[in-house]
Amino acid sequence: MTAKKILVVEDDKVTQKYLAGILTAAGYNVLTADDPPTTLKLIRTEQPDLITLDIDLSMASPADSWDGFAIADWLRRLNNGSQPALIVMISASSQSQVANKVKAAGIFAFLQKPVTKQALLDVVARGLAEGGPDSKPAAVPAT
Repeated sequence: MTAKKILVVEDDKVTQKYLAGILTAAGYNVLTADDPPTTLKLIRTEQPDLITLDIDLSMASPADSWDGFAIADWLRRLNNGSQPALIVMISASSQSQVANKVKAAGIFAFLQKPVTKQALLDVVARGLAEGGPDSKPAAVPAT
């Protein structure tokens, strides 16, 4: 069986390497991106099964308004209202600060930084097992 493809979108290189390392060691095919243009290109060309998406991406310029929610919204609009892949949002913000936005965006799950290895593996396995982007959104695992 082919390994599931996961795109890790994280602008902090240390965190990106940490998340990608956990997922690679678990047997997933992992791609990484650290900015919106690379993220959008990889989603189009690689069609990942699941995306871990940092909410607060570094802005390329003061006029840049792409954050994790903007990417999720763009993907939903591009795909006629549904997400092409499961999205797990990751942020240093607390759940209470982003809960409504996560739910409204149709996000599968939210993980608060610092993300533990077990929380990441649990939410990814659960998401992939539940079968797709239309699975119950906005589950928040214990971290």
